[in-house]
Amino acid sequence: SPSKVSKHPQAVNFFNSGSVVKDWYRGQLGNALAAVNIADVSFIMYYAPWDAESQYVRGEFELAAN
Repeated sequence: SPSKVSKHPQAVNFFNSGSVVKDWYRGQLGNALAAVNIADVSFIMYYAPWDAESQYVRGEFELAAN
């Protein structure tokens, strides 16, 4: 019988490619933590790309980053 589990969608950037926000959209937590450790100030946003509130806050996060 056919599988009842669908494949997950391909991971894509949540933020625009020209953004100053670094987006570790594939879950590269080690890379994110390394960047945080060398920066004076960091803001971290955990998001779900399908979540309406995450989508709304994305623009606010971009504004704060600039």
